Amino acid sequence: MRKILMLLCGMLLLYGQLLAQTKTISGKVTDESGNPLPNVSITLKGSSQGTTSKQDGTYSLNVPADVKVLVFSSVGMISQEIAVGSSSTISAVLKATTGSMSEVVIVAYGTQKKKELTGVVATIKAPDIESKPFSSVDKILQGQIPGLQSVASSGTPGAAQTILIRGMSSITASNAPLWVIDGIIINTGDVSRLTTTANLLSTLNPNDIESISVLKDAAAGSLYGSRAANGVIIVTTKKGRAGKTRYRLDTEIGSNKIAYENDKYKPLNAQQYFDITREGLVNLGGRTDSVINAMLKGLGEGNGNDFNWYEAVKRTGKQQQYNLSAEGGNEKTTFYLSGGYFLQEGSTINSKLDRTTGSVRITHKGSDRFTLGFNMTGGYTNQRAPLNGGAFGNPVLTSMFMVPSYSPYNSDGTYNLPNGTLGGLHNVIALSEIDKRLLREIGLRSNLFAEYKILENLKFRTSLSGDLNLLEEDQYNNPLHGDGLGVGGRAYSYYTRYFNRLWTNTIDYQQLLSKAYNVSMNLQVGYESQKSSGYQNSVQTQIFPTNLSMTMPSVGASPVTAAATLSDYSFVSQFSSVNFNMDDKYILSGSFRRDGSSKFGANNKYGNFWSIGASWNLDKEKFIEHIDFISQLKLRASYGVNGNAGIGNYDWFKLYGYGYNYNQGPGSAPSNVGDSNLTWELNKPFNVGIDVGVLQNRISLSVDYYTRKSEDLLLDMPLSLTTGFNKVTRNVGSMENKGIEIALHGIPVRTKDFQWDVDFNYARNKNKILSLPDGQDIITASVYMLRQGSSIQSFYMREYAGVDPANGDPLWYTDGTHQTTTNNYAAATRSIVGNSLPKYFGSFTNTFRYKQFTLDAQLYYSMGNYVQDLWGSYYVGAGNAPSFNKVNRVLNRWTKPGDATDIPKYIYNGNKQFQSVSTFYLNKADFIRLRNIQLGYSLPASLASKAKLGSALLYVRGTNLFTWVKDDNLPFDPEQGSSSQANLNVFIPKTITVGLSLGF
Repeated sequence: MRKILMLLCGMLLLYGQLLAQTKTISGKVTDESGNPLPNVSITLKGSSQGTTSKQDGTYSLNVPADVKVLVFSSVGMISQEIAVGSSSTISAVLKATTGSMSEVVIVAYGTQKKKELTGVVATIKAPDIESKPFSSVDKILQGQIPGLQSVASSGTPGAAQTILIRGMSSITASNAPLWVIDGIIINTGDVSRLTTTANLLSTLNPNDIESISVLKDAAAGSLYGSRAANGVIIVTTKKGRAGKTRYRLDTEIGSNKIAYENDKYKPLNAQQYFDITREGLVNLGGRTDSVINAMLKGLGEGNGNDFNWYEAVKRTGKQQQYNLSAEGGNEKTTFYLSGGYFLQEGSTINSKLDRTTGSVRITHKGSDRFTLGFNMTGGYTNQRAPLNGGAFGNPVLTSMFMVPSYSPYNSDGTYNLPNGTLGGLHNVIALSEIDKRLLREIGLRSNLFAEYKILENLKFRTSLSGDLNLLEEDQYNNPLHGDGLGVGGRAYSYYTRYFNRLWTNTIDYQQLLSKAYNVSMNLQVGYESQKSSGYQNSVQTQIFPTNLSMTMPSVGASPVTAAATLSDYSFVSQFSSVNFNMDDKYILSGSFRRDGSSKFGANNKYGNFWSIGASWNLDKEKFIEHIDFISQLKLRASYGVNGNAGIGNYDWFKLYGYGYNYNQGPGSAPSNVGDSNLTWELNKPFNVGIDVGVLQNRISLSVDYYTRKSEDLLLDMPLSLTTGFNKVTRNVGSMENKGIEIALHGIPVRTKDFQWDVDFNYARNKNKILSLPDGQDIITASVYMLRQGSSIQSFYMREYAGVDPANGDPLWYTDGTHQTTTNNYAAATRSIVGNSLPKYFGSFTNTFRYKQFTLDAQLYYSMGNYVQDLWGSYYVGAGNAPSFNKVNRVLNRWTKPGDATDIPKYIYNGNKQFQSVSTFYLNKADFIRLRNIQLGYSLPASLASKAKLGSALLYVRGTNLFTWVKDDNLPFDPEQGSSSQANLNVFIPKTITVGLSLGF
């Protein structure tokens, strides 16, 4: 018994000693206005052990008795370190990082404190990315970054998005930025071959993104060298934080409708169509009433049908998404796991995308010196995209062209499938169910890295990355009606694979050069190799049974296509960067990269790219420090040379191509002229900027002025057809962009319960072609003129002068003076009449927070460009294509002498080539759009805790709810891609959703 008592006493003594070695610290985390901050990470300095604050900002943490410092950190806030001492209650007040020089941002191959930046880096955080009703992250960028233009040409779910950063730098080569996701240089864009539009980025779930950094100038982006000419977009996905496992569930449901409609361009009903067609036949002359009646009867007059194809083709589409994530870990290992589902139906029939995604990120700290990490994001999409443009199977085209006297249904309700239709159009309502146009895509991005701290100031990192894209496309056109009728039915099956591998090695070295002057140096050197391999397989067969359920090529009786091709490219690079910091006042940076690429000629496979940048933090100077209202004042400047490699993989080769067969024997012929001297297009950007913050950064302003000169353009030069080719790629010509960017943030009102934030950004860019081969004009795409001294993508066409009030003839100006007119289209002179690129664009955002309520509203604006209606000559054209329906605007036509109108006299088969290309079909594209508005309510912490929740947010959101346009005659949505040509694509949607976000 005595031994047992002694043992119990010993255990109690030991337990008491253990209790004495730990203690509990609690407190509350708030912002500067006293508002509680949830999900703030509270950790022991030098360790990942810790916890997170609750919805009401409170926390509780057991820590060793000898702990000295706690670290409070949160996204969008300045981290704070607080000494523990003997206190058991520690509260923290965190400041927002907006404009803060202590903020850490993601840059090329690492991170950097904002105060040390010499380049232009714009950052978007997770709250501005998550749970948006868009199919890909590039759509979310619209209006978020000054100088970044993100525009859609199609409302098809999963459609490709055009992104331009500081204008267009190239005429023929790519103008798309370089995308880097978790260190992986990825393939982007539309690589589908049967689908009208697709997007490799649609397999990435925006909810998995932690931040996006946009590198816009030489000092920020030139470390990526040969592919940084158009800017760099760096995406960082979410990672786990130490502490108990935290779960998050997000769900959102809603609907999509057409964002912009013009009643002037609604199709006519049956009576209106036949009335105007009769008028056109009378105006044509030479036909008796009986002949006219017979012609109208042939068009369906009197058959009792008045079907509205436009209303039948457009629809209210479903929108929904669900995301679940888990994160946690300990001081050694952290993890982040997520899964998501996204569904979007377009604003017209036969347009749909559903996506399933998943991600995993694991980081393990093997020791104080060694860290190992792995992450993978992946997605599977299933997309239906209808035909567009002039295809007779295009639902939007049919809704505008098909006469209302033709019904898609027979009297018994079955589909009306004649062997021929009026004007060759198809019953797209039937074909949306019978025919198939499917794209299935898998995207996987993975990265495995190891990091070893050789010395306290010397670190080595190696990473192996992969980017895999698999596309399966199937198309079936039935043998009874539509595109497959003439060949007895047809089916396609295309398979595409792109596998991109990247190996990156870097060494980072930090050194204090002078303790007296507080001069430090950060040096990085690296080696990188990349290879992208493409494989394509194509199959087509024809002649199918009338059993419409048999849709695969194997059923077809007549094979037509069986082909497979390979296409690869590779890069090898050495790079270095250095940053000198003197007392956080004077910063000097430089970078150098040498790239070798398989895309360029044998004589020029290697190129050198570099940058230099400097910044001056004036707020650190003594003559500024005493000015209390100035919290930030910084000057920046940079210059460098980077490159553009956005051309075909084999453009420099002199190639022979096979497939030129004769008499059932294989044949080949020259297929590419080639140029062994072909090399990088060079881009030379200069930037000077200022960052200002006053009143503790309640007002912050950034202004940048830049020039971008592009030399040795990778230009497709026209060749005489006598050579057997119509073009050849050469390094010729130069171009320049100049512009200014402004970003303003302000907090006009901030109290304990209410805060009002204002964000405004503005970007203006002017493009000018400096030189072309022999100074000669080049016409591209029939309507654009390349001319020295003018802007790229300048519209070049005849100028419409209105209608002759005496006789209703269309008139055009004979020259640029606008003094004389003619009704002879051929006698009118073509001239540059506008541009497809806006002069300026940006956004204006207001955020209101009152207690548990938040209201966000963003207006996006774009001004100064024009948009061309490619098909207006058919549904307006003053009688052109008379068997096609017309729109309401023709009802304002000239009918009698003295009429003042811009629509000529309606004559069957057209009036003096009014349907030909002119400025009548060119409209101002100026618009302001309510891009996003959201009203949210956060459940109070007391109620959330009763439901065992960490947080709960309920919101209702509207996207593209309202669109104002300057031109009342603009037919369709002002967003029509960088080409600014309306091609009867799926209408861009406005979306209304209701969402719920739960943390537990």
